[in-house]
Amino acid sequence: MMNRIGDIQPLIQDYRSKISANESELTIKILDDYEELLQLFNQKNEMINRIWDFHENKKYQLAQETLDPLEQILYSSLLGIRTLDQEAQSDSAKNYLASLKKEIEKQLNYLKKASISVYPLCMQDLGPYGAIKSYYELFKDGKNITIDIDFKGTLKRQPHKVEIHIFRFIQHLIQIIDNLNTVVSLSVTINEKDGRIVITFVGEALVERLNHSSNYQLFKELVDSIEDVEILEKNESTFNLVLQTIR
Repeated sequence: MMNRIGDIQPLIQDYRSKISANESELTIKILDDYEELLQLFNQKNEMINRIWDFHENKKYQLAQETLDPLEQILYSSLLGIRTLDQEAQSDSAKNYLASLKKEIEKQLNYLKKASISVYPLCMQDLGPYGAIKSYYELFKDGKNITIDIDFKGTLKRQPHKVEIHIFRFIQHLIQIIDNLNTVVSLSVTINEKDGRIVITFVGEALVERLNHSSNYQLFKELVDSIEDVEILEKNESTFNLVLQTIR
């Protein structure tokens, strides 16, 4: 969280140092209660971050140990079918292999979608922006909206946690916006400059419509719990998701 909870504690301490010894007990109690509230708030944010990390680790294990090996098995099966098809003599055998090939390709495509949704293993090689492109290419045909994604700036590799945040934020926001069924087109621009990654979402009356979404409100609460990340709603059609990469 940027320039919010983290900045309040020093202000309270500064005020304490300036109040006189005969300051009212009520004022001192209010400061004590406020500091206790801040402590509870920080504990809540730490718990959310631990839960986030735990789930991401489990998702990584599922993708790495189960989904990716299944993809490899299906892909190998396709190669085997192509070899058999070349050797098949009868039309019935060729028709059977063709139908089997079609079904495996269908299941492989489904598995790719499931795998990158659970955890983008391709991010290790492609980075978050390549993973976002791969995610969009797999899902764009099934979306209710047309999405244009543009990348600007240096787009350097970031620490792993920052990269997975970038991917998850865009993934979840696209899903939330798509489920609104009221936004026809969406523009997403990712710009990295001056130690900040700014992800800009633009759509007709986008912010106004999102503010009626309970899922978006939950997403904002999640963002509020993450250090160095904030949402800035510029107008009814545009908002920025800002990640501070240099403190």
